[in-house]
Amino acid sequence: MQFTSWNHDGYEPSEQDRELIIEKISKLERFDARLADESTTVHVEIVRGKKHASPNFGLRVQITIPGGALRAEASGKTVAEATDEVERKLRAQVEKMKD
Repeated sequence: MQFTSWNHDGYEPSEQDRELIIEKISKLERFDARLADESTTVHVEIVRGKKHASPNFGLRVQITIPGGALRAEASGKTVAEATDEVERKLRAQVEKMKD
C-alpha cells in the first residue's frame, strides 16, 4: 500500500496527523491481501472547516486496489476522530469484498 497523494485544501496536517492516518489505514492490509499489494495506492484529502464550525475536519480516503476501489469520508472535531470513522467505513467495505 502506497500513500501517493495528500490534498489538504490549505491546511497543512501535522506529521503526527499524517502518521496516524497512515497507521490506521495501513492496518486494513491484514483483512485483504490486495491492500498489501505494492500497486495499491491511497489518496487522502483533509479539509479543515471554519474555526467555530463543528465538525472541524473532513477526511476523504480513496484506496485503489487491483480490480477496484474503496472510498470513505467522515468528519470530526479532530483528525483522529475523522480517521477512526473513515477506517471503520473502509473496514466494512473490505469485509464485504471478501464475501
